Amino acid sequence: MARMDILDRKILSCLGDDGRISNREIARRLGVSEGTVRQRLRKLSETGGLRIGAQIDIETVPGLFLAFVGVKLDGRHLTECAAQIEELPSVLSTMIVTGRYDLMAVVLADSHQTLVDFVTNRLSHIDGVRDSETFVVLKNYSQWVPVDKLSSILSADGDDGELEFN
Repeated sequence: MARMDILDRKILSCLGDDGRISNREIARRLGVSEGTVRQRLRKLSETGGLRIGAQIDIETVPGLFLAFVGVKLDGRHLTECAAQIEELPSVLSTMIVTGRYDLMAVVLADSHQTLVDFVTNRLSHIDGVRDSETFVVLKNYSQWVPVDKLSSILSADGDDGELEFN
């Protein structure tokens, strides 16, 4: 992946403020040509440094449970266990961390039972998982989730994948 320079970061900042902003408007704000913006965005996308997509504030979808799950492992198969956990339904992301846990998983479930099933039947059956601790989020202030990830979590949990908003 190519390193981002200051212009790349400024372009991304404009997109971060308004994901629907045009390349022309970004170019105008930054004092560069539209072609430069288009070329930079294409390069960032092709090298895996940028992915553009819709995101949803999960606080607007009723009945969702967001949790952080700290995982302790037997041995040091961090990357293998992280990859297996990342593939489980309901997992938004998995991270190798420092501290008392080896891994942290961000989990989004459509019911209390789905969360229980994740911890007791799915996570616990991964080779190397010794222990876990689940932290259920009571109030979320800034967890935006890609719409495609949310839809796949809801459909994997037996829901029809349709979203209902508050």
